[in-house]
Amino acid sequence: MYTLEQFRANLEKYPSIKQFIKFGLIGLLNTFIDLIAYVFFTRVLFWHYLVAALLAFVIAATSSFILNSYWTFVIQDKLKERYLNFFLVALGGLMWTELFLYILVDKFFWFDLWAKILIVLVVVNWNFFLQKYWTFKK
Repeated sequence: MYTLEQFRANLEKYPSIKQFIKFGLIGLLNTFIDLIAYVFFTRVLFWHYLVAALLAFVIAATSSFILNSYWTFVIQDKLKERYLNFFLVALGGLMWTELFLYILVDKFFWFDLWAKILIVLVVVNWNFFLQKYWTFKK
């Protein structure tokens, strides 16, 4: 049986796994932040949904950058340059998500939730790789 101590030992042995888990937890938190911001902008302030979606994305991406800088990758130098890189990767991930969601749902007639789950599994790995080796490269 795989024990908690073995799990902890593997996290220390393979720091990328630990970073990936942290990256995923921050991603979950920022998905929630994005949704709350979107609901606030559209339901409380009555802003147009496209403006709300854009601003919610910017807020969530900024939160993600800050948390990943200080907790996941522990790198706080060149923050302006890293933020631009981080935002470009996040925007690229959003574009990949939209493109593949459109293709799988509209062209291949997949159920949208199954398509979204598959895309998230692919894009989160792509995002992690680029953030780790480009944005937060030491």
